[in-house]
Amino acid sequence: MNVLSIQSAVAYGHVGNAAAQPALHRLGHTVWRVDTVVFSNHPGHGKFAGQVRPAAEVGAILQGLADLGVSRDCAAVLSGYLGEAGTADAVADAVTQVKRANPQAVYLLDPVMGDAGRVYVRDGVPLAMAGTLLPLADIVAPNAFELSLLADRPVSDMATAIAAARVLLARSVGLGPGLGPSLVLVTGLRLEGGQVATLAVTQTEAHAVTAPWIDRPIFGTGDLFGALFLGHWLEAPGDAVRALRLAASGMAEAVATTDAANSSELVLIPNLERICHPPALLPAERV
Repeated sequence: MNVLSIQSAVAYGHVGNAAAQPALHRLGHTVWRVDTVVFSNHPGHGKFAGQVRPAAEVGAILQGLADLGVSRDCAAVLSGYLGEAGTADAVADAVTQVKRANPQAVYLLDPVMGDAGRVYVRDGVPLAMAGTLLPLADIVAPNAFELSLLADRPVSDMATAIAAARVLLARSVGLGPGLGPSLVLVTGLRLEGGQVATLAVTQTEAHAVTAPWIDRPIFGTGDLFGALFLGHWLEAPGDAVRALRLAASGMAEAVATTDAANSSELVLIPNLERICHPPALLPAERV
């Protein structure tokens, strides 16, 4: 299927579109790639070069795609890091045009804003994520810190994560039919005992997959997870538990091989088959 992916780009490493595109390609999907920033590398290395693409430029590229008349052939939109707040309007216009042309299309919002208690995007971006993009999303995939920002409440364990996720789901009910997410994916939730959980939460159910916590910075894990989940979801729309298990199991493969290589950059390409089609699936527990 065709996926419109609107995210960051780096020359070195695998974050944003540099993580999503290889994974979606290996899963058999075609990616229409639009980059919101173009950097030499992830800023977490301490230095980088490049620039933010102006919102008007991103919008012009997205409108150019719409003008081709191909929106009806787009099965999904995936958005992540925004270089500036105004880019949210361009993403919103693109999502609206795709859904108008193909009402079955799904929008997965990865609300990239920060992690570990720190916001690292430009001023105005968190507000644009919450106010402009969240109401259009079918699926939203925040990490635990981003979920706490969106729900305006602390997230520290499974119970508080599920409660915060349902705050977002309850808001969507008030927006009207077809507006707001019906599924919240929570990533990077630290648990006691050296475990990390990934959750899929709806109004009525919550499922979690746990894996060992790797205590080192690895860039691009959220970007890769969003692409894996969406790619598997498109294979069996509506089966959130299947997509969760496949994506979380693929992430466990990715994190383990990256840690073994003592790298902060995902060791993605040599292990792409095992990441996209993991040989063993982690169990999902209803919580």
